[in-house]
Amino acid sequence: MRIKRMTATFGSLDHETLELEEGLNILTLPNEGGKSTWCAFLRVMLYGLNTRERDKKGFLADKTRYQPWSGAAMEGELLCSWRSRDILIRRYQKGSTPLGGFEAIYADTGTPVAELNADNVGDVMIGVSRSVYERSAFLGQSALTVSQTPELEKRLAAVVSSGEDGVSASQVSDTLSDWRRKRQYHTRGAIPTLEGRRSELELALDNARDVTTQIRNSRLNIDRYEELRAKLKHQLDLYEAQSASAQADAYGRAAAELKQAQEQLRKLEEQVPESGFPPKKALEQGRDEVALLRSVDAGLKQAGKEVPPAKAALERAQEAARDDVFSGDAATARAKAQEVRRNVEALKRQEQTAGRNRWLFPLIFGVPAIGGAGCALLLRGGALLPGCGAAAVLAVLAIMLGAVWNGKKKKCAAAIQKALADCHAADLGAVDAHAEDYCARLAEADRLRTELEQFEKTEADLNQQRQTHWTNLRTLVDTFAPEVKDVFGFSAAITRALTLLDSLEKAEERQENAQRLFDAVAAHGKGVAGALAEQPAMPLEQAQAGFQEAERRLNQYHNELSMAMGYSSAKGGAEAIQAELESIDQQLEHYHLDYDALGIALEALEEADAEMRNRFSPELNRRAGIYLSQLTGGRYAKVRLNREMEAGAEERDGVATRDVISLSRGTADQLWLAVRLAVCDLALPQDEPCPLVLDEALVNFDDQRLLPALELLGQLSQRRQILLFTCQGREQRTMDERGGHHAQ
Repeated sequence: MRIKRMTATFGSLDHETLELEEGLNILTLPNEGGKSTWCAFLRVMLYGLNTRERDKKGFLADKTRYQPWSGAAMEGELLCSWRSRDILIRRYQKGSTPLGGFEAIYADTGTPVAELNADNVGDVMIGVSRSVYERSAFLGQSALTVSQTPELEKRLAAVVSSGEDGVSASQVSDTLSDWRRKRQYHTRGAIPTLEGRRSELELALDNARDVTTQIRNSRLNIDRYEELRAKLKHQLDLYEAQSASAQADAYGRAAAELKQAQEQLRKLEEQVPESGFPPKKALEQGRDEVALLRSVDAGLKQAGKEVPPAKAALERAQEAARDDVFSGDAATARAKAQEVRRNVEALKRQEQTAGRNRWLFPLIFGVPAIGGAGCALLLRGGALLPGCGAAAVLAVLAIMLGAVWNGKKKKCAAAIQKALADCHAADLGAVDAHAEDYCARLAEADRLRTELEQFEKTEADLNQQRQTHWTNLRTLVDTFAPEVKDVFGFSAAITRALTLLDSLEKAEERQENAQRLFDAVAAHGKGVAGALAEQPAMPLEQAQAGFQEAERRLNQYHNELSMAMGYSSAKGGAEAIQAELESIDQQLEHYHLDYDALGIALEALEEADAEMRNRFSPELNRRAGIYLSQLTGGRYAKVRLNREMEAGAEERDGVATRDVISLSRGTADQLWLAVRLAVCDLALPQDEPCPLVLDEALVNFDDQRLLPALELLGQLSQRRQILLFTCQGREQRTMDERGGHHAQ
């Protein structure tokens, strides 16, 4: 792979372009001129931008750090040669996501590169992950600055043992050993602590006196049947592993069951409409709605039976309330009848009063009037006596009152006659009875009208409820059975849907179980079995029946034990202690498993570490030695990384190897550069060499050491493109003096 051009709107770069050549490119840029930005841009174009990374105190995520200073959208292009063709890679803003858009096309045709996408560009084109590329092909000043401390040895140990700068096999081994010590050997370790507590609980359990006979017997029976179950399970295991044919049969049965389960599920799924079914809960609610609709229909049917008779009864009552005397609307007729009754009562009182006073007025006023008249006749010629005058006045009043009374009597008689005539009655009692009967008929009509209105209201409410339930069911069923037109159809469709969903759940469960069984059988092979050292001691059917019976008895005795312990737990004591013991046993089992697992992991790690060192270290030493010899002008010919991962360099004519801590700062930097270049050779694919990027990697090299380093990089650039970013001009000047290389 070779990079030809990079165009970036990224951080301080604003639509800037960097043209690159084959071989060694010395890119001279001032401080703050974009060297590290171009390096970061290249990594992002190859491996993408981590948009999930967040800013922290003292740290800026790349999406924030490299937000374009110009305010423009973050974007870029990378033109490179890969597999003998030019490929143009673009990343651009997509919505609010910086560099969320991606495109990879062939530069000559514009057609997409099928095997490349936003997530795999670096993995496919470079051939390694981002972390491996950064730790091998990306070299910065910090990667070569090593003080005279064991730091270099630690870094080398990490690279050789784990492939990463920050993690070494020795570190992992130390961590595992520490975990293992804390579990077993430390006085305060988990296992000794738990075992001590368990001893205390066992002592307390021995002192408990409230354990019942049933509990003891249940436990004895459980132990007995656990042992029996274990023996029977062993017999079944022998039959399971008896022969290859048995295993093959099991595999065939599992495969057949899986196929049947899949076919059953497929047929059931074919019955599901394209639109699918509503959720099961909605269907269950629909089923309840059908029941409510049927209940409403029953109510409507009953209302349909009650309303017509009520209407007929009201019509009969209204017909009975019609009267020639009391005509008009009901309110007017009722008022008229009530007025007639009041008038009849008044006429009756007047008639009675007239009868009592018929002789009273003549007695009161008549006698004095006669006496007065006599005195007037006798004393016609003389003056009237005072008494005679009064009598005369009384006589006049009597005559006047009599006339008034006779007028009222006649008026009352006329009113009575009119009332009798209007009602076609013989007397006032009949008139009153007629009016009272009419009022009663009106009251009955009112009662029947109220009853009919209540029936009609009930019917209207039921119709409203029916419409609501119908609409809900119509909306629900239309999604999967629009052809349904009645309540029976609603019920049948919902029932079919629920039945089908239940069948689908069972079929899915069957398929899952069949898949698990198939996977378990397949994991043991399709029928590979050796000769058994032990043969089954009983027929298979007997072992199966006995195992099932032991399981049934164990469940029975476990239930009995639980019930007995539940009874005694109210008093406390052994049950609580037993529960804590069981919990501690589980924890001990967990920690013992951890302890054993950590031991196994340590052994595996040591074996893998030794294998990696034996396989990787000699080649790493050889390649690093070649590069170190070139860098030091042959003074140091070999690099040594021993089994303890101690680093050193051997002088050409020297007998002993000098440890890194005894080397000068400059030589240590040369050693580290040689090792990193060797790691690149071993870690990176060689069929399509990726570019090597150095960001101020040689800034601490003096002039004497700079020239060999540049010459070595020039040699490596014949098979791998190298980008050397620097803020100084001495690298380019040095190369110009030696024949020249491209610079910017």
